[in-house]
Amino acid sequence: MLTAASQRPAGFSPLNDRRLAARRLAALVAGALFLLAQGYGVSVSDLWAGPALAVLLIALAPQVPIVGALALALTVRVLTSEAISSRQAQHATSLNISGVILVFFILVAIGLLLRRRRGVALSAALTGWICVFTAVAVFRHGTSTEMFREGLRELSIVAVAVIVWNARGAITLVRAVRLVQIAGIGAALLAIYQLATHTGLNIEGEIRANGTFTHPNGAAVYFAIAVTASLWSYLDNGRRRIDAVLVVVFAAATIATFSIGGLASLLVMLGVYGLSRPGSAQVKLASCALGVLLVAAFAATPLGAKRLENESSTSIASAQVRGAANTSLAWRFYKWRTLLPLWRAAPLLGQGLGTTVAAEGTAENETAGKVPHNEYVRYLVETGLVGLASVLLALAALMRRLWRRRAWRPDNAACLALGVVAGCALNGLGDNTLLYSTTGYAAALIVAAAFVALGAGPALLPSRS
Repeated sequence: MLTAASQRPAGFSPLNDRRLAARRLAALVAGALFLLAQGYGVSVSDLWAGPALAVLLIALAPQVPIVGALALALTVRVLTSEAISSRQAQHATSLNISGVILVFFILVAIGLLLRRRRGVALSAALTGWICVFTAVAVFRHGTSTEMFREGLRELSIVAVAVIVWNARGAITLVRAVRLVQIAGIGAALLAIYQLATHTGLNIEGEIRANGTFTHPNGAAVYFAIAVTASLWSYLDNGRRRIDAVLVVVFAAATIATFSIGGLASLLVMLGVYGLSRPGSAQVKLASCALGVLLVAAFAATPLGAKRLENESSTSIASAQVRGAANTSLAWRFYKWRTLLPLWRAAPLLGQGLGTTVAAEGTAENETAGKVPHNEYVRYLVETGLVGLASVLLALAALMRRLWRRRAWRPDNAACLALGVVAGCALNGLGDNTLLYSTTGYAAALIVAAAFVALGAGPALLPSRS
């Protein structure tokens, strides 16, 4: 029988192969630099250099050190978070830091997908979905930077998952968790400092910690993911002391934001992760006990108790009149109510992706310029019944697949991913979960890495019926 070695041409050696790859890489870089210099000399402009650099990054994507690149990009993104409702950010025509990072993710994902071709069909389906509803927005409201920016932002979240899936095992679930921890630790420590010094953001007269995030709610859901991931790392990956410390740090940071939605999301993440883990009842209830402890700690703080008391007094009647909402929940009811006429105007395909984010407020109605604070209402208005139904079906299919694979590996990778997805799904009922790009990136990292791990699960463990 011919072996792989005997089929190689005479004179072949791994050293020669590496030299050939290095020569090809050098030739590609030299060609790109030549085109860059030639174009600049002809046009005396560097605007055209964007496409050339994009092609270069796509070509070099397999050589990019993925772990280091993702760590740097995610950390910078968390430390330089920008307001999702900032009019300046929405109408900017030049790339800011977040824009550079999302373009980087997309280009690297394209390069890896072209080379390694894992998940091509799913990637094409998700990209097509985003393009279709971006086209709907352009058709109904005309070409707009805001519409394209929102489409690219959501595409960048998909790109992170594509990068992990095509990284050939470089991004394991353990490394994905570490990336989330490294990126968020600075923001978490700052949030705890803000709590101790009574600084942070003034939200409706209440001082709440936000770390480096633009809003406490966005910080809370990221910290919730980090708490759950750190607990998984401690319980199912060696019980390292550093992970126990990080559980405490990120949990304290979550409480410091005084976000009721963030706390509820953390409870769901911990509960789903814990109860879906195989084993004894004591093992299942360990993470649930942590959740109960965090609720007690939240309610024991003066601001936490005040927020719980205020929200429990929500008046539905006050949500019927603009400016009369007595709580943040009542304000949300009013906001959702104002969006329904937009949906009724285009019930099947909606107004187009990004339209609710780009809406302008007026002196008479500032609420119109606020984001929906409900991802399901947002997708209903922006993508209609067709888009929302597809989102819900995809979410149900994802959770079902994770649930059926929860016992495939002894490290409970599917349980962690299932908890993160369930918590984010709950958070979407009352917040702008996916509009916070950092949350989307963190969730995509963990879920995609879990599926990579589960891909090897059946080969490592006995088959199950």
